[in-house]
Formats: sequence, structure tokens, C-alpha cells
Amino acid sequence: MTLKAFWCKIIIMNKRLIVLCLSFGAIIGYGYALGGLGGYLMGKGKPLIIAAGLIGGTICVVVALKLWRVYLDELSEQEWERDPLSFDDDGADEDYDPD
Repeated sequence: MTLKAFWCKIIIMNKRLIVLCLSFGAIIGYGYALGGLGGYLMGKGKPLIIAAGLIGGTICVVVALKLWRVYLDELSEQEWERDPLSFDDDGADEDYDPD
């Protein structure tokens, strides 16, 4: 097994864990941005830290959302393959009756 195949298998199996780590990265990135901005209150503002935090946090958010969308699509496909007749055209359960 090549290294590329190994990492592809890890990514496929652990999408939720990767999304969790990316979410932590976004929180940390935005925290650094706030910390750099808060430095101006102390008279030691650092615009490079603010920019790096905002850019890093935003990249983590975008990648996490895209990966989560892929995960949800795969989950929906598996559900459809398991029982295609239990869903109608809009994806709602036919047997569901709220009353």
C-alpha cells in the first residue's frame, strides 16, 4: 500500500474526526486574531497575528464545511442504497405522521 493510498483511506474513514480537528483549528485561529486585536488595547497590536488568525481560521472553516458536506452526501447515498423505497422524492420518510 502506497503512502497516498494510506492517507486516502484514513481520510475516507475519519471524516468526522478531521472536521472536528479543523473546527478546533478555526477556533484557535480566530482566537489568535482576537488576541492580536486585543493587543491594541495594551498598546502592542500585531496586525500580522490578526491577519494570520483570520486567514487560517477561515481556511479551516471552509475546508471543514466542504468535508462535512461530502460526508453527509455519502451518508445519504448509503441510506438510499440500503432502503430506496422508504424515501420519496424530497427525501422525507413516507411513514412519518406527526398527528
